[in-house]
Amino acid sequence: MNLKLTRQKETLNNQRLLKYDLIILAGGGSTVSLPGQEKCARALAELKGRRLLDYIIDGIRGSSRVASVLLVTHSSHLEAFRKADVPGLLLCSCDGSMAECAATAIRELRKQPGHENITKVVTVCDDLPFLTGAALDDFIARAEATEADGVYAIVWKEACLREFPSLQRTFFHLKEGDFTGGNVSLVSVTLFPDCIGKMKEVFALRKNPLKLAAWLGPFFIVKMLLRQLSLHDVEQKVSDLFGYRGRAVITDHACIGTDLDRTEEWAEAEKYL
Repeated sequence: MNLKLTRQKETLNNQRLLKYDLIILAGGGSTVSLPGQEKCARALAELKGRRLLDYIIDGIRGSSRVASVLLVTHSSHLEAFRKADVPGLLLCSCDGSMAECAATAIRELRKQPGHENITKVVTVCDDLPFLTGAALDDFIARAEATEADGVYAIVWKEACLREFPSLQRTFFHLKEGDFTGGNVSLVSVTLFPDCIGKMKEVFALRKNPLKLAAWLGPFFIVKMLLRQLSLHDVEQKVSDLFGYRGRAVITDHACIGTDLDRTEEWAEAEKYL
C-alpha cells in the first residue's frame, strides 16, 4: 500500500510539472459598444479602467501550468490586438468558427521553436474577467486525471450564485445537479480538423439545452424531460458522436463559468472586481 501511495504521489508531481500552451479564443468580427468607450473588440473593451484582456492575462499568469499564450482573433481585429502590446502574447487570425480558430491557433503554436510536438492545449474564452490561476491549475489537474481526448469544465450553479449572484448564467440540469458551461477546456490536437464540423454544431447550440438535447437524439430529450439525464449519459453520447473520449470536469470555481455575453452585464460585473 505504501509503495502504491508513493507511486501515486510521483505521478501527481510529474503532472504538476507539465505545462500546456494556452489559446485565448477571441474570434468573430463582432464588437462591443460600452458607454464612454469607442467601439472595439470585446477583449479590448475596458472594465473598471482596465481592458478585459488584462484581467484574463493576469489570471493566466497566475497559473503554474501554462507554457505560452496565443490569442486568435478575427483579421479585422488583429492590428488592434497588436497595438495592445501585451508582453509575451502571441497573435494570429482566423475568420472562421471557434473550432476553426482553435485549429488555426494550434498550427501557429507548432511553428514556435520547441512546440512542434505539442499534444494537448488549454483553451479559454475571451470574456472571463474573474479568471484565476488557481482555477486554471485545478481544472488542468482534474482534466489530466481523466486521460480523455477532450475535457470541458462545468460549474456548479450553487457556486455561481454564491460568488456572482447578480450576473445571469444559463444553467442546465443533470442528475448530479445544476451546472453552467465553464469556458475552459483541455483538448488533444488530434481532434482537428476531423471534428470541426460537429464542434461548430455543438457551439451553436450551447446556449439552448433543449435544442442541444434534440441534436443528441430522442433518448436525451426523454431523459432530460424526466430530469434523469446524467453526466455519464452526455459524456458517452458525445464520445460516440465525435469518435474520441470526451469528459467533463465539475468545478466550483465560478470564475471560469462567469463570462460577459451581454453588454448590460459589464456594469454589473464591475461590482465584483
